[in-house]
Amino acid sequence: MSGDLRITQRHARRDRFEHTILHLDGDWDLRFSDSRKFGKLYLLNDPDRLLGVLGPEPLARDFTPAVLAQRLAGHDRPLKPLLLDQTFVAGIGNIYADEALHRAHLHPLRRSRSLATPDVRALWRGIRAALRQGIRHNGASIDWVYRGGEFQNHFRVYQRAGEGCPVCGTPIVRTVIGQRSSHFCPECQPEPEP
Repeated sequence: MSGDLRITQRHARRDRFEHTILHLDGDWDLRFSDSRKFGKLYLLNDPDRLLGVLGPEPLARDFTPAVLAQRLAGHDRPLKPLLLDQTFVAGIGNIYADEALHRAHLHPLRRSRSLATPDVRALWRGIRAALRQGIRHNGASIDWVYRGGEFQNHFRVYQRAGEGCPVCGTPIVRTVIGQRSSHFCPECQPEPEP
């Protein structure tokens, strides 16, 4: 969620949030700086011990709409919290979940098992498009901890409560789902029927 991992020359000034420094060959350091102390650093012989529990990588070639459909069918959960579950699909954070769901025209409380084939395909496209756009713009810089990104200048719904939807103009709504801030367009992403 936060932190920087940098290679820097050993004599370079240390910042006050550098909690881990690994000395490399040739007078270089690998430094981990994390002001919020959310990050962790692991040194493992077998990365699968840590990464093996993660869901599929959503930008990988083998992450297809069929794979997503199969994973969705195995759950009966609201979409937003499910997308944030790293064992379901790896690498989707709060911003990207909101952006992907908007692109897919799916309400964040829609149940995963309720998606028809066109919905699954739209969600698959929405996830990949949101992640690619974030990468293209170097991620989001929301505060001093997350710096250097420009994705926040291209958000469709995230942190845009009260502003017009870029598709239909309806004001974006902010709510809390699963203890996370969630943003959506009530027109483009209609609430599921009970």
